[in-house]
Amino acid sequence: MREDVLNAARVMAAEKGWDAVSLSEVAARAQVSRPSIYKAFGSREGLSLALVHREAGRFLHGVERALRQPAGDPAEILAAAVLFALREAARNTLIAAAVGAAREGTDSLLPYLTTRSDPVVAEAQRLVRSWCRDRFPHTDAVRADRAADVTVRLTLSHIVLPPGTGTPGEAAEVITAAALGVLGWPSDPPPRTPPRRPPGDRTPS
Repeated sequence: MREDVLNAARVMAAEKGWDAVSLSEVAARAQVSRPSIYKAFGSREGLSLALVHREAGRFLHGVERALRQPAGDPAEILAAAVLFALREAARNTLIAAAVGAAREGTDSLLPYLTTRSDPVVAEAQRLVRSWCRDRFPHTDAVRADRAADVTVRLTLSHIVLPPGTGTPGEAAEVITAAALGVLGWPSDPPPRTPPRRPPGDRTPS
């Protein structure tokens, strides 16, 4: 029953925006009673949270797979994970509907993906933080935390307010550069030591 309700809520939210969907309509589409929705989810807010968490779980599974590449350039791996999130968000009808409606000030589902999405953000940060510690074992916990926070929040920002120019790939590269910059990677090369001159050589350098 729970999955039927979530499936119905997702389809209807994508069709006309979450604000325009009533629990009675969800119940009718899922072929369950309205009280049974309250019993399963507690409230409309509970259903909103469950819907967003299920959707986010699918995203995070894909992000985790991208980060689990066993070898390769760290910048390419992290950029691939960010790019996956950006592209999936663009293809996802529920997120597209929520973002589009929010720009018109009419949708209440988007905050569960952004400002009220602590569990979602925390899980995304955990994945990136774990990857940072694995790929950069000498990085301290503070830097790993900051890099994860930068990655997740910049990615969310690009999903909600995509830049007017540039491609998703370019956005992923910018986000990756910011995160790896926090980690100090790639490290700056040491200053080049000028070659020693033979005694008595006065040639200008």
